[in-house]
Formats: sequence, structure tokens, C-alpha cells
Amino acid sequence: MKKILYPVFFTLFALIASSCDNEPLEGEFGDLDGGNGGGSNGGSFVATIDGNSFVADGAIAMTLNSGDMVQTTISGTNLSGNSISIQILSSGTGTYELSDPVDFDNPGDGTGMYAQLSSQSFPFVTTMNSTGTVEITEYDTDNLVVSGTFSFEAEREVENEDGSTDVETVSITEGEFTNIQLQIQGEGNGGEGSGGEGEGEGSGEDVLFQVELDEELFEGEEIQAVNNEDGLQIGAKNGTILVSLQIFDPAIGDFDLGNEDEAIVYYTLDAEDEDAPLYISNSGTVTITSIDFSTNTVSGSFVGTVSDVFGDQSEVVMTNGVFENISFESVAGVDSATALVDGEQFQANTFAEASVEGSSEVTLNFVSDLDDRITITIPQQPEVGVYPISETPPYSASFTAFVDDPTEVNYEAQADSGEIEIISFENDIVTGTFSFTGVADNGDTITITEGEFTYEF
Repeated sequence: MKKILYPVFFTLFALIASSCDNEPLEGEFGDLDGGNGGGSNGGSFVATIDGNSFVADGAIAMTLNSGDMVQTTISGTNLSGNSISIQILSSGTGTYELSDPVDFDNPGDGTGMYAQLSSQSFPFVTTMNSTGTVEITEYDTDNLVVSGTFSFEAEREVENEDGSTDVETVSITEGEFTNIQLQIQGEGNGGEGSGGEGEGEGSGEDVLFQVELDEELFEGEEIQAVNNEDGLQIGAKNGTILVSLQIFDPAIGDFDLGNEDEAIVYYTLDAEDEDAPLYISNSGTVTITSIDFSTNTVSGSFVGTVSDVFGDQSEVVMTNGVFENISFESVAGVDSATALVDGEQFQANTFAEASVEGSSEVTLNFVSDLDDRITITIPQQPEVGVYPISETPPYSASFTAFVDDPTEVNYEAQADSGEIEIISFENDIVTGTFSFTGVADNGDTITITEGEFTYEF
């Protein structure tokens, strides 16, 4: 099964909260660079990070109007959980300086940030007297899209085992966002969109999502839900507070919140602040008391505890959690990929595609439990046939172990060590097989056999 990526959690609800009532919370964003699911506007969010390409799988722009304060945030996140976020204290077209968020003598116009899922350190943030800028070239309040370019350098402090600290830097260049969906909230904009408060679509009964968090009652005012290849996901928001459930194989019964293969609860006090603590369940139970796949409604309860991902905050106790008559959309997924890696079973549960503008090739990413990844590169319009593996496109491949971990190892497929077979390509769905031998920089090898894949663009 696929799992929601923790940093993506914030962007995730912003994406669905800006949609109409029956647009659901989804576990993957799809490709923004022309692939399926990238939004009706076909937006893209790309950059170069220390010389490496970054392509977002999900992006959102949001302007908040609160009294005399205006704040616009533009962020993109990929399926590895890495994210770039730009925040300015303004809206509209123009060029804005990105600087230190706590430098009151020289605040600039906003900040830039780069965060990594794999790192337990703080995100990289723009610094005092930064040379970073963002230029918003399009701010369309009629079609609700925003476009522009950006670049900045950012720093973070990393604490060593001996208590000393080092300063790490990152350089973000060639940043560009195009036709990113824009959400405007606040005075004169009708406030936040509705999300299913008060009645359930198709159920004819009142919808309810509530839980006591350290004895403080939370009641969801915006509720979105979807059942797809990632399982059943329910997100509820009230103001900035967001609580989300994910049950990977939904059915009537109990699911252990201490087992991430069964169910997870996410909680944050401020879904609009990427620096706000994010809490993940570590114990408890979700109980589905009824689920009807003909009317797409579900009810149940949950209790347990959630803890801060970075361990800075105390645990929060959840009691009397209830979700009733929640309507969900069923979305069938066709993506799949399996293989034997040195004889061990590999099964992907996260999928993404990436391509370079103007290129005729596309790289398909098959990720297993956010740990290991197989990539194969094929033409964007593949033809049925058998093609030998090469070390360069259009038919190349690789295997990466320990993705986004300091111990990450990449094995590049060797020429003529295997083949990619395109079995069919119809209705934007490609099916095929693959095999190859990969070699790492240190000379270690890995053998990929019996690879099979189906992918919908």
C-alpha cells in the first residue's frame, strides 16, 4: 500500500480544501508536468537543487487576507517528501526579495524554505541579506492560477553528537512554477470553501467528525474523503486545525494505530504553517462500524495517542473520536510494479513520472515503502516491442536502495544487461516488463529480474 508522506500532509489538505465538495483527499498528486491528475490547469513546479533536478508531484498557491496583513505561499512537494516553499507578505505580480524570517531590521519581502523528509534536522531557510528572489509573472484571480520564477540560497544548523553545530547550505536555482492552482482566503473572498459540513452527500444523514484532543473537543467543519489504492483517507479541518485518518485496507473491524501498515492518524494545530508541529499516531485503535461501497459512506470511531514527529512536543491523547456518515469517492488505481531484486520480492506502492521539458522520454519511478526505488526511462509515446537496456535514454533503468537516506546507494543499469518490453500502450496506460543488472559507484552489483509494470500517464 502507499502511505501519505508526512511533509506532504500540509499541502495535501490545502489542495482539496480549495476544491468543490466532492473533490477528495488523495494519497498522491499525480504528475504536474503534463501527466494524469496534475490538475485541470496542467501546472508545473520545478527547480534545480545543488545541481540536481527537482520536479514537484503536487503544488499549491494560497493567499490569506487577514485585516491589514496579506500573505501568499507557493509550495511544491515531490513523492519523496521533499518540498520547496516560498512565502511573501504580499500578493500580485512583481519581484520580491527572500530573506531571513526573523531579521526585523532587514525583513525583505518574504522567505524561501527547502525541507527534506529523510532529514530529522530543521528545514533550510533563507538568511539575512539573502540574494534570493521570487518573481510572480502571473497572478490570475479570475482563473485562479499563479506563475513565476525563483532562486535562493538557504541555510540550516545541524547539531553534531558532541554538541557542536555545523551550518549546511543549499542552492535553489532555475526555479519555475507555471499555472499553479491559487486559493484566496479571507476578507472579500467568501472565506474558506465548504467541505461537507452538516450533511453527507448521498447519505441523506448528518455528517459528523469529532474527537477530544487532550480533553479539548475538535469538530470538523470541512470534511473530505476518498477510497483509492492508498486505502480510505478522511481529512477534517476546523480553522487551521487538521485531523486526518488513513486506513489502508478498509473493512468493518478494528485497526491498530500502533502499526503503520494498518492505520495512521495525523494531527496539526496549524495546517497553514509548514513549521507547525506534526503529530503522528503511535498507539490506539480505529474501528470501522459500517462501510457501504454501494453508497460510499463510512462510520466508525477512534482513540489513541499522537506524538510530535520531531519529539519536541508532548504526546496528545485522543478520546471519543467519532466519524459518522462520511461520504467518500472511490478512485480505482491501475498503477503497479513488481520485480525480484537479487531474488527478493519488490512491490511498488508509490508511483510518479518525471520528464525534462522538450524531451521525448519519460522516467517512471516505482517506490517501495519509501525505501527502495526502481526507475525505467522509456519514450513518452512508447511502441510495442522489446528493447535492450542502454546506459542512456530512451531505454535505461536504475535501482536505488535507501532512498533519501545518508546511506542511499544508486545502481545504474549496464548496457545490454537486460531489456524493457513494451507489451501495450493504449488510453495513456503502458504495460511492460523489465530486467537489468545495476552497478554502484563502489562496484557492487544488483540484479533485477521478472520486472512487470502497468502505469497510467
